[in-house]
This record gives sequence, structure tokens and C-alpha cells, in this order.
Amino acid sequence: MGVSARKIGFDELNYPSTETVWEGVIIEVTGSSVVIDLKGRMGRLEVPKRLVITQYELQVGQEVAFLMSYPEVLEEQPNEKYVSALAAYHQRMRAIQAKSKRNFKKGENTDESQKD
Repeated sequence: MGVSARKIGFDELNYPSTETVWEGVIIEVTGSSVVIDLKGRMGRLEVPKRLVITQYELQVGQEVAFLMSYPEVLEEQPNEKYVSALAAYHQRMRAIQAKSKRNFKKGENTDESQKD
């Protein structure tokens, strides 16, 4: 169940032009994404590989730079569609974890159960 996002125009932002150069280091490359540790202990950013502009093969340790503005909260109230979708996701994950724990306790995920 996907959540559709409405398009936001520049006229809806209070501070539309606050681009800053951010720098970071690639700390993980997966099949579909790149994780960047932002310099200055500003956190991490994970983006799809298709958004990274490069002439080189992506590797851990490469430095990157990009323009990014500061996030601006659009409305005081949370979007209920996102909140309910997130709650449903967390509920599914808890159910999967509980089932996995039960199966492990039964011995279904041990080395003994893997023998033919």
C-alpha cells in the first residue's frame, strides 16, 4: 500500500533558497544504494545509486559533495496517511520478529534443523 505525495511548489516554502554545499564520505555501497556519512557529525544520508553523479565505480571511502537545503516542516499536523502506513509497517515487522523468535526457540533455525 503506497502513500501518494502531493507536489510542493517553491511558493509554499518560507525559505526556498538556502542551498549549502554538504560534504561526506561514502561508508557503504549496496546493490541499489549508497550511504554517505556527512562531515561535521551531521548524520548519514542514504540515496539510490541512480542519484549519484560519478565517472568512477562507487567505493567506500570516496568523498562526495552536493547541494542541499535545510528541511522545512510544511504543516503542524502530521500527515495521517504516512503515520498509519508507518504504524502498519512497524506492526508487520514486530509480527515477523515474533514469529522468527518462536521458530528459533522451536529449533527450526538451528544448524541441527538444516541437516538432511
